Amino acid sequence: MKEWWLQVGLLGVPLLAVYLHIPPPQLSPALRSWKSSGSFFTYKDLNIFYRDSSGAVGSSDVVVLLHGFPTSSYDWSKIWEGLTQRFHRVIALDFLGFGFSDKPRPHGYSIFEQATIVEGLLRHLGLRHQRINLLSHDYGDTVAQELLH
Repeated sequence: MKEWWLQVGLLGVPLLAVYLHIPPPQLSPALRSWKSSGSFFTYKDLNIFYRDSSGAVGSSDVVVLLHGFPTSSYDWSKIWEGLTQRFHRVIALDFLGFGFSDKPRPHGYSIFEQATIVEGLLRHLGLRHQRINLLSHDYGDTVAQELLH
């Protein structure tokens, strides 16, 4: 039993090799639809997925939705239609490392970087000087607090 690490290695290495070669699962029809109705913008050579919908006529309000951990902008899918009836624009993104956005490895992910990416998206969409409403939960709450700071 002295070389337990050898036994773990002999078992673990082949399992890791198999795991790394398993293809990703197929997207559900709902996720395929979500992705096809979105776009990507580039932040420091990284692709960030976002969705931007026009909504209520007569309103100038914009809402940006910040998702939780460990999910994606798809968190908001069930209330998206209702939000478009209230707001002129409804915008959601997948944070770096989540959803359809790039997942660079190795990378030092941080809340500050996620907030900077949100600001970059708003610049990209021409909303830099517009009043923005934030709706967030979980991980997105921390990013929202940094944005408010």
